[in-house]
Amino acid sequence: MKIGMWTTTASILLSVVAVACAQGPEGVDDPEVAKFGDQVITASELETLAGSSLVALRQQIYDTQVSKLEAEINQRLVQQAAAAEGLTEGEYLRKRIDAMVGEPDEVDIAKLMSQYRSQLADDDVQARAQIIQALVQREKQQRSQELRKVLFAEAGVEILLVPPRVEVAIADGTPSRGPEDAPIVMIEYTDFQCPFCTRVQPALDALMKRYDGHIRHVFKNLPLPMHAEAQLAGAASLCAQDQGKFWEYHDWLFANQRTLNRDSMVAKAGEFGMDVEVFTGCIDKGTYLATVRADMAEANSFGITGTPGFLINGRVLTGAQPIEQFEAIIDQELERRGIDVPPKQAAAEATN
Repeated sequence: MKIGMWTTTASILLSVVAVACAQGPEGVDDPEVAKFGDQVITASELETLAGSSLVALRQQIYDTQVSKLEAEINQRLVQQAAAAEGLTEGEYLRKRIDAMVGEPDEVDIAKLMSQYRSQLADDDVQARAQIIQALVQREKQQRSQELRKVLFAEAGVEILLVPPRVEVAIADGTPSRGPEDAPIVMIEYTDFQCPFCTRVQPALDALMKRYDGHIRHVFKNLPLPMHAEAQLAGAASLCAQDQGKFWEYHDWLFANQRTLNRDSMVAKAGEFGMDVEVFTGCIDKGTYLATVRADMAEANSFGITGTPGFLINGRVLTGAQPIEQFEAIIDQELERRGIDVPPKQAAAEATN
C-alpha cells in the first residue's frame, strides 16, 4: 500500500510540474508556476527547490516504465514464437527454458552447502534439496534472461523512452582518466573511508579496460559525516593531483581506509616521491576543502546523498552496483551514438 501511495504521489508531483510549465505563456522560457501577492515563483526556481527530489523520482518513474515495457514486449514475443511453433506459451517456455536446465554440479552444491549451512534445514538431505532447488531456479532465471535477449535481438527491439539526465560541469584540473572527448563520461562521487566505495573499485577498473578509449572516469568527493578522515583524505587526494600522483594515491587511500590520518597521509606522499613540504602545506592550509565541499553540494543537488554515487552521461546510478548495471547503461549510451559495443572478453584479455 505504501509503495502504491508513493508512486501515485510521485506521478502527481511530476504531472503538476509538467502541466504548470506547459501552461506558461507561449515563448516564455521560464514560465510562472505560482503567484501570491506581487510575487511569483518560476519553473526554474521550482526546479532548484525540488531538484534533488525530482531527480530520484524521475529515475524511479523511468526505471518502472522501462521494466514494464520490456516485460510486455517479452510476453508478446514469447506468444508469437510459441504460435510459430504450434505451441502454447507454457509449452514453449518449458521447451526453451525448463528442458534446457541440467542437474546442478556437485562442486556447486558442496560449495553452497558449506557457505550457507547455518541457514539451511538441520537435516542434510533437506539442506541438499534446498540447495539443488536454488541452483535450478538460478539457472532457469539465467536461461529466461538469455531467451529474452535472443527474442529482443531477433525482433530488433528499441526502447524509445528518453532517460532522465542531469548536467554537470567538469572544471579544469578535476581528476579523471580516459579521453576528454570520450562518448561515455562516468562521474564518481565517493568517500575514501566508505567500504562500499572500496568494493566497487575493481568493477570501475574493469570498465576502463573493457571500454578503453570510449570512457572517461571523472572523480569527485562525497565524504560522509560519519567518516572522520574522509574529508581530509579527499582534499589530500587533490593535493596529490597537483603533483601528478592522484591515481596512485587514490588507490592507497582506499586500500588503507581504516587507518587513515594526517600523519600517514603525509608519510605516504613522501613514499610516492611527492614534495612533502608542498603536500603538507596543501593539506594543512585546507587548499582543496572548498572543492571537496562543492563536490558534496553538487552530488546532493542530484539526490546523491550516499556513496558511491555515479552519473553516466548524466544518468544517475547509486550504490556499489554489480558491473552488469554499469555495462547495461554504457552499452545503451554507445548504441545511441552508433558505436559498436566492445565484447565482454575485452576486459578479460586486457588483464592478461
